[in-house]
Amino acid sequence: MSDVKILFGNEDSTEPEKSAESFPDISKLEQEFNENSESDWTIPEAFLCLLLEAAFADGTLAPEEREEIAALVKRSRTMKRLSPQQMAAVNQTVNERMRERKEGLREACLALPVDMRLSVYAHCVDIVLADRQLRETEEDFLNRIAEIMHLDPDMSTAIRRVMLIKNRY
Repeated sequence: MSDVKILFGNEDSTEPEKSAESFPDISKLEQEFNENSESDWTIPEAFLCLLLEAAFADGTLAPEEREEIAALVKRSRTMKRLSPQQMAAVNQTVNERMRERKEGLREACLALPVDMRLSVYAHCVDIVLADRQLRETEEDFLNRIAEIMHLDPDMSTAIRRVMLIKNRY
């Protein structure tokens, strides 16, 4: 290992050496890799699907939820790259898939890159709370997507707490 330190100029490094235990669990990595390897969902499609499903989780689309989605689409790196025509096509594809596929939501959740899932979850919580009401169907939706995306329960709870405070005022 000392040869590696010399190669990288870390001869005097006091950092502890990394062990195999420091790496993510191989079975978890393999599962995540296989989950979206056969997906026909693009990242923008999966992202928009979750945003729309969050807004409609209570059966209605409140004006505040619509505004929140519109603002997010304009500032999101994933979405703002799309032309209006591309955005319309993504929207149409999402709506068709959600009508035709029983497991559409699961597919969309798993199509998202693992490192994007927590932030998308936060956006969904924000959209659900935009109308200043948290209904049971919305809570069920948030719990379901957190489970599908394999989010750490402590992290998803922390996000919900922060968003509840944010949307209070």
